[in-house]
Amino acid sequence: MTHSSDSVAGLVDDQTEVLGWQVNLGQSAVSFSVPRGQGWWTGKEPRSCPGIGADGKLHGLSSPDLSTCSRQDVRDFFDNGWTLTELMFSGLVSEEAFYRPPYHELRHPLIFYFVHPAVFFVNKLRLAGLVSDPVDAYFEGLFDVGVDEMSWDDMSKNYIQWPSVDDCIAYRAKVYGVICRLIESHPALSEGHSPVTMDDPLWALFMGLEHERIHIETSSCLIRELPIDMVIPPPEYPSLSPTSPEKPSESPAASFIAVPAGSVEIGKSKNWPTYGWDNEYGFRKAEVSQFEAASALISNREFLDFVRDGGYRQPRYWSEEGFAWRSFRDIQHPSFWVAENAGFTDATFRLRTVFEEIEMAWNWPVVVNFHEAKAYAAWRGEQDNVAGGYRLPTEAEHRRMRQVDSIEYTEQVEAIYNLSLKYGSESPVDAAGAESGSFRDLFGNVWQWMEDHFYPLEGFKTHEYYDDFSTPCFDGRHHMILGGSFISIGDEASVFARFHFRPHFFQHAGIRLVKSGGDGAIVKLDRFNS
Repeated sequence: MTHSSDSVAGLVDDQTEVLGWQVNLGQSAVSFSVPRGQGWWTGKEPRSCPGIGADGKLHGLSSPDLSTCSRQDVRDFFDNGWTLTELMFSGLVSEEAFYRPPYHELRHPLIFYFVHPAVFFVNKLRLAGLVSDPVDAYFEGLFDVGVDEMSWDDMSKNYIQWPSVDDCIAYRAKVYGVICRLIESHPALSEGHSPVTMDDPLWALFMGLEHERIHIETSSCLIRELPIDMVIPPPEYPSLSPTSPEKPSESPAASFIAVPAGSVEIGKSKNWPTYGWDNEYGFRKAEVSQFEAASALISNREFLDFVRDGGYRQPRYWSEEGFAWRSFRDIQHPSFWVAENAGFTDATFRLRTVFEEIEMAWNWPVVVNFHEAKAYAAWRGEQDNVAGGYRLPTEAEHRRMRQVDSIEYTEQVEAIYNLSLKYGSESPVDAAGAESGSFRDLFGNVWQWMEDHFYPLEGFKTHEYYDDFSTPCFDGRHHMILGGSFISIGDEASVFARFHFRPHFFQHAGIRLVKSGGDGAIVKLDRFNS
C-alpha cells in the first residue's frame, strides 16, 4: 500500500462509504504459518529472548528498578515485551485475523494493535525530545490513538484500507532500531546513574515499555474473541495451567474469611523506583468496617449453577443497564464458554482460552464482565439466604485483605501468584495462596471487579507526556479492576496497579464475593473535574 500526503481523517472520510474490511485481504506476502519464519521477528526471536524459560516458553520479566537498572536491564525488559507482542500475533494464521473487526465493534481490528505500541514509543519519545524525527509520519498518525470502548463514533476507521502486514513488519523493524540505539546511548542509563523519575525525559521510554505490556494483555483478549480457526498456539507461548478432569457438581459451600475493621492507605510514593501510571500516585486514607470476603475466586463450576438456574433470563438479578446489555447480546452463558448444544440448562460446555478450545476447566475462575459479576452476586446471595446479600469488594477492602495476608507493601508478587505469563491461562482457584486461612489469588489469575468507579486519588496530577491516560475514564462509567491476571506483566503485575473498564467490557476478569453490613468505603463518581 502506498502512502499519500492526505490526512488520516481525510482517508477515513473518503473511504468509509465504499470499503469494507475485506478490502485489506490479499495485500500481504508474509507467510502466516505457525511457527513464523525468521522474517517475522523484528527484534529477538523467542528462543534467544530474555525471559525464555527452561521449558522453552517465553515468560514476562519484572519491571526494572529505576534507581539501579543497567543498560542491559532496560534492554532485556524492552526485548522481552517487544518479542512477546510479536509472539502473541504470531498465533494469527491468516490476514483475516489481522483485519477483521471484533464482533462487538468496540475495538479496532488487530492490525492496529500490532503497530500501535511501536507508534506510541515514537510519538512519546519525540514529545520528550529523545527522538527528533518521525520514523513514518503516516503510520504515526494512523496508528496513534485507539478507541475507548464506551464510544462508537470512531469505528468507521475499522473500514478503511490499512497498510499491509508486510509494511507493518517493516515499520516495527525501524522502530526497534531507534529504541535500541536510544537505550545503548542515553547518558541517564550510564553506570552509576541517578534514579530515573517522572520529571526526567527518559520517563517517556519507560512509559512506552509499560504501555506495550498493557497492550499485550488487551490484544490477548481480542485474540481470545476471534474464531478458533483463526489462531494456533505459538510454540513459545506458555503452557496452559494444569487442571484436574473433574466434572461439574454441586457448588461447594462458600468459604469466607472475617476481616476486622481497620484503616488503609492507598497510593504509590513518587520515590518508589519503578514506573507508575498517573492514577497510582496521590493519597487516600479510608476506614474500612468489618467484613467477610470469599477466600477464593468464583470458579466456572460455581458459575454453572447460575447458568443452569436461568440466571441470565431473570431481570431481578441484573441492573437495568446490565440486563439491557444481556438482552442486546442475547447471551445465556459467559463469553468464553463454548456451548456444545443449543440448550443452556442441559448444555455441555468447553472453554475458550487465548489460542485453544479445551475441555471445560471447572476449577478455573470464571471470566465475566461487571454486569455478569453483579448478577451472580445477587443470585448467589439469594441462594445462600444471606442477609443483605453479597456484593463485590471495594478497593479499600481489597487493600485491607492484603494487610491481613501481610502483602501490603510487597512489590514483586509474580513468584507467588499466576502473573507475568507463568502460565498461558487461568489456573485453579484453589492453587494459589499462602497459609491456611489466607486469601487465594489476591493477585493474578484473573483481575477482580470492584464496586468502585475508577477515581483519582487526592493530589492526582496528569503527566505531561500522557495527559489523557486516566482522566477521560473518571466519568462514573468505568469500574475498577484490581490484582492483575495471568498475562499481566510489569507494572500491571505490581501491587500498585489500578485499572478500569466499562461494565460491559471483557478483560481477563472475574469475581470475588464480599458480605458486609457497610459499603466498604465505596467510591462512586458522577464525573471528575481536574
